[in-house]
Amino acid sequence: MPVKTDYEREYIFDIDAYLIDNYPTMTMAIRCSVCAMALEQLEAETLEWIVDGCVSEYAQTQLQLQKKEEEEAEDE
Repeated sequence: MPVKTDYEREYIFDIDAYLIDNYPTMTMAIRCSVCAMALEQLEAETLEWIVDGCVSEYAQTQLQLQKKEEEEAEDE
């Protein structure tokens, strides 16, 4: 079975470009400060939580999979 190895698997978000597009009057000094603040608040855990949610949604809607506890509760 052929395996698709070329797919989107990275997410790159350019905070500076976002700020330039959405806050055109913001100075470079302010953008640097805002970028630093945003990067301090971004956590891998938050992104992992989002990915886990997507896995859960996909499993339930596309694969009809559920956690064992949920299956047992439905059987009762």
